Amino acid sequence: MGGEIVEGLRWLANQRLLRTMAVLIGLLNVTLTAALAVLVLLAGERLGLSSVGYGLLFTCMAAGGVLGAFLGDRIIARISATWTIRIGLLVEAGLHLALAASRSTIVVGFALFAFGVHGALWNIVANSLRQRLTPPALQGRVASTTLFVAAGGNCVGALLGGVLAARFGITAPYWVGLVVAIGVAAATWRVFDRAAVTRAYADPPAVEQQRTPVP
Repeated sequence: MGGEIVEGLRWLANQRLLRTMAVLIGLLNVTLTAALAVLVLLAGERLGLSSVGYGLLFTCMAAGGVLGAFLGDRIIARISATWTIRIGLLVEAGLHLALAASRSTIVVGFALFAFGVHGALWNIVANSLRQRLTPPALQGRVASTTLFVAAGGNCVGALLGGVLAARFGITAPYWVGLVVAIGVAAATWRVFDRAAVTRAYADPPAVEQQRTPVP
């Protein structure tokens, strides 16, 4: 089992698109979970919301997720997978900026709604790229490695949000999240260029390549 895990990690480390996707998801999950960990405090102290209002913020995000899942294929086909990823990175930055700087419930609710749409579209693109590029024998290992990185980011972020808010103020996790989101977008913008993503979708899926007899 140890050898198989190492094999999966080695393969992922050598696949530029999926490696970058896994790393940036891990980093963005750190800041996202840090932001959500103290959102209840932000909602009460800065937005003046009750428990019902706090729940409505998450309803906005859930509504965005449902809309994104319902229209996802059509949106991605219209703007391309490349711009789905790139716009998603900007939405991440915009969410942190709205939470850090705005005292408007409407602005924050819209930012969470947009993030919900982005999250659904992101999952469609990320999963389709992983399933297309990963050989069938490594599907489980690569998927579990990606999940491990994402879940690890969640765990770190849950602790980090409270520490930052306690030491530097309630908006500190959001400013940090904004800086990280901008940095991640700048560092990965060219990785997800149209040519690389189009080539990934144009090549025959790894499953088909595996089944094609070798002469």
